[in-house]
Amino acid sequence: MPTPTTARPDCTPTQVIRVRSGAIAPDAETDYVAEETPVALEYNGISHATMLATPADLEDFAVGFSLSEGIVGSVSDVRGIDLLPQCGGIVVQLEISSACEMRLKTRRRAMAGRTGCGLCGVETLPEVLRPVAPVTNGAPVRIEAVLA
Repeated sequence: MPTPTTARPDCTPTQVIRVRSGAIAPDAETDYVAEETPVALEYNGISHATMLATPADLEDFAVGFSLSEGIVGSVSDVRGIDLLPQCGGIVVQLEISSACEMRLKTRRRAMAGRTGCGLCGVETLPEVLRPVAPVTNGAPVRIEAVLA
């Protein structure tokens, strides 16, 4: 897979060892890893959902989510959007029309996540942050095992 010559602001350059089928030896090179951050969506001050997303184009993300979830019927129902860095993530505060707010209150979201990133069902950023132990180096994996 080709790597970009310039990184996007939401990607982090990382040294990787790429193992290609049929290659004599692995290649050390730079690849780009997409950054993800917890993003909490609030509508008229009401916490609705928290998910992982790249921290770029969050206004577009919030409007698209709002439309696809049926929270708003059109872009004109969104009166304003503010982005607030908070608790290691970003709160996207959307101001929506009163009719949309009433519809949102009648169909509150209840998501139970059984797999994935672990954020399904979490409404606010403070609920997201939990202490995590760093991964330590383990036994090296032989290239033959990867290609087997």
